[in-house]
Amino acid sequence: MNKKSKIYLIVLIWASVLLQLAINNSIDREKQMVEQVMSQGVENLVEGSTRAYAYYGDQELSDEVKEEMVKSLAKKLGVTTGYEVTHLDIQAGRTTTLAKLGQNGDTTIKVMSIIGEDEYQQTTIENYVMVELKLKGAAAKHAGDYCDRLREIYKDLGMNPTTNIYLCSQLKGELVSSQKDEKVAEFLESTNAKTVEAVEFDNNYLVYGYSKNIDEYVLQDDEKVNVNIAFQYDPAEDVTYIHMGVPFVDRSF
Repeated sequence: MNKKSKIYLIVLIWASVLLQLAINNSIDREKQMVEQVMSQGVENLVEGSTRAYAYYGDQELSDEVKEEMVKSLAKKLGVTTGYEVTHLDIQAGRTTTLAKLGQNGDTTIKVMSIIGEDEYQQTTIENYVMVELKLKGAAAKHAGDYCDRLREIYKDLGMNPTTNIYLCSQLKGELVSSQKDEKVAEFLESTNAKTVEAVEFDNNYLVYGYSKNIDEYVLQDDEKVNVNIAFQYDPAEDVTYIHMGVPFVDRSF
């Protein structure tokens, strides 16, 4: 399994999305997305999240060492009590996970060891450190700040993280095409991006864009994508959910 394939596997396990990830550096352009959503009113914000992961060497790590690692990372994020640590075998290897549920958000920290074989049939190990912060309601307005904090923590530990930020707001009723186009234009302008592809199916409308000002990107049909906005109308609730992501919306709907 080559490096890109292994990274792709991690994305599938961690985010459950069908996108090929490219390794690169990240910058703080995501804050513009947060500010753009905030300008629409905090009362419309439903949830948000920030995720980060990075390669952590090929040494063999015991469960005890992994547990100390996730606890140390939790402490750096201000999580010192009320969490649960579990060890689990997965198809690709073994993970140690620290999880804490909170009133304003949930914290998940993983150390994943992917076990494989090289061309000489020797056992190989690749370790990855992953953090996900799910933010609820108005707390999601801090997604950009948490993303910056995660980058600092990773870099202090000598790791170069790949990050993803996601926000979801809602509006009453179903948006007409002109309203969607207006919000897409605002979003793309806020990230200085251009449309790569637009997809519409059922009650969903997705627009993928690319901005040269954002280093992170994913490849979709061999096209670079690093900003994503999606509209999902729920007729039962008569509510339109607006999903925004940099570099992509890592949610299924």
